[in-house]
Amino acid sequence: MVMGLFTSCVTQRAKYVTYVPDSVTRFDVVQANVYRLDIPKDNHIEVLSLTNCGLDRIPSSIKHCKHLRRLNLEGNQIRHIPRWLSSLDSLEEINLNFNKLNLKRRDIRRLSKVEDVLLAGNGIKKLPDNVGVLRCESLNLSKNQLSTLPKSFAEMKQARYLIFYDNAFESIPEELEGFKNLKHLDFYKNKITKIPDFIGDMDNLQQLFLSFNEIEEIPDTLRNLKRLKYFYIHHNELHFIPEWITEMDSIERFGIGFNHLLELPDVSKMKSLKDFDCEHNLLERFPWELLEKPDMEMINARDNDFNFSDDERMRLIKASKTININIENQ
Repeated sequence: MVMGLFTSCVTQRAKYVTYVPDSVTRFDVVQANVYRLDIPKDNHIEVLSLTNCGLDRIPSSIKHCKHLRRLNLEGNQIRHIPRWLSSLDSLEEINLNFNKLNLKRRDIRRLSKVEDVLLAGNGIKKLPDNVGVLRCESLNLSKNQLSTLPKSFAEMKQARYLIFYDNAFESIPEELEGFKNLKHLDFYKNKITKIPDFIGDMDNLQQLFLSFNEIEEIPDTLRNLKRLKYFYIHHNELHFIPEWITEMDSIERFGIGFNHLLELPDVSKMKSLKDFDCEHNLLERFPWELLEKPDMEMINARDNDFNFSDDERMRLIKASKTININIENQ
């Protein structure tokens, strides 16, 4: 039993928890066998975390937490969302990663007011057809088994962060067309073969993660992404990088490793570029221009077909005093 008076945070590694002091604003339980959770009605909890606690349902006493902003229930065995959750008007974030959710239409309705919804690692194969009622700005659906999105997903145009990492998509769903508010789009580790043109219309996109797919080409429409800062498309099937990429002045981190590239455009013309990764390609010429680029921080060019002379190696050693250069296996 947890007893006493606390003002900020309680962290427990115990067999059970039965009492939450009414004075705490944050309460954390980690790797405990929680069979009962007593929360007084007059409490001040803003952050509640019950991770890896063997829960098969969300404890009903949490409905007393009228000031609750963040609820972390990661790593349990929860299957459904209770009706009372929608009454928590202050709730901004709910983390249900790595549970056993069997999402139904009613579960979606009960999450509709939460801004940040994390549902990774639940084995979800299909989203309910009313998913468009979600008003969240951030939705994490990584490590599930999704291959399609329901039509109502197109109604979620308020979304700014969408994560579909490690699913079973063979294409980027057309339901995402018109998502002008998106800042972060993650389709890492799927089976995507083509980048649709509408991605280039996502005016506010800053981070685009498409690595570990089967993409063969970067379409010209992506040159319209004037705010893009992070572009990762390593571990794909690219054979060339278009010349216009050098006009992408906003890109800071560019990852194109583990493709089939024989040559590169002059990426030193990318004004904001700081981090460049072209590892494991078929390049014969090192991108020497990057050594003279102001503010360059990292170049990873290991495992290519470079053949450096002694003078060139000395040049790289000298440049490595200010830039992190990786050319192992050369």
